[in-house]
Amino acid sequence: MKVVAGPSSPLLAKRVADLLNVQLLNATFRRFPDGELYVKIEGLEDETVIVQSINSNDDLVYLLLMLDAASNTEITAVIPYMGYSRQDRAFKEGEAVSIRAVARLIESYADKVISVNLHSREAASHFKKLVEIDAMPLVGKHFADKDVVMISPDEGSYERVKVAAKAAGCFFDYMEKRRVDADKVEISPKEVDVSGKEVVIVDDIISTGSTVVEAAKMLMDSGASEVRAACVHAVLASYALNKLFSSGIQEVIATDTVERQISVISVAEEIAQLISR
Repeated sequence: MKVVAGPSSPLLAKRVADLLNVQLLNATFRRFPDGELYVKIEGLEDETVIVQSINSNDDLVYLLLMLDAASNTEITAVIPYMGYSRQDRAFKEGEAVSIRAVARLIESYADKVISVNLHSREAASHFKKLVEIDAMPLVGKHFADKDVVMISPDEGSYERVKVAAKAAGCFFDYMEKRRVDADKVEISPKEVDVSGKEVVIVDDIISTGSTVVEAAKMLMDSGASEVRAACVHAVLASYALNKLFSSGIQEVIATDTVERQISVISVAEEIAQLISR
């Protein structure tokens, strides 16, 4: 078995290779003058583990080219952040189901697919060879020795924050919208009183950060002494980190599914254990 690091996941791939005690292969990635991408992998043998998150169109094309380069071997495709998962169904007639198209492409090459916290159950349902890792317990364990309350920014992420809070051993809740009158809507924790408490907003993805910023403002207005944010996938589009910190959030942490400066939690051990089994 050999591991190949894609250009979006070099650190995580190195961590996985070290845990498996296998070689990290040399790979070349470059762009032709017309914009087309090029991949070459050296030293391929019988079994290849490719580690590459999909954060952009280039990441997806690089992944497909890596899969093709290793197509004469048995392939485990580790895609820690599965981009294109948002469009998991056709909402209007004639729409492409993006994750279905991506799943079909990847699984035409890969013998097994490993990913972390896909955006929805519907997105995961388009794969036939997928093994999914839940990183929420890792997020929770990061706060296990701290006196915090974990809050989901909406009811849709309630089950995720529940898992993280169980690992942290803390109280949890979600933000609920309440209509005060015809013109005013209040957003606050459904049940838990956060006054004077340190709060961690927990979600699977922080993309633009707008949802987390709105939740943080409401929590501070409700008397929270300090607000932090934690997620699995730190996409951080449109200068999201600037917005998060300028809103008064004290700390933002994430896993290394998307490699950012705030990636203080690694999913490498969970990936390595799956591959070993």
